Amino acid sequence: MKKIQLMFAYHEFLKGGKYFTAHKILELLNKKKVYLGLNDTSWEVEQLAYKLKLQITYNRNYNGACVYL
Repeated sequence: MKKIQLMFAYHEFLKGGKYFTAHKILELLNKKKVYLGLNDTSWEVEQLAYKLKLQITYNRNYNGACVYL
């Protein structure tokens, strides 16, 4: 079910012109995990992960995160 919701989010970001965010979501679907930094794209993916209740881990300085599918 989460994969389907991620695909819908992927299409919505493409329609909105947020291609880098859509690419991160596609990377998450392909690799089953994605590393995030401190930029706007990563923030949008992290907010989507919270909404879908995906597992998120942070590194020790909280300047990066990893989202698992």
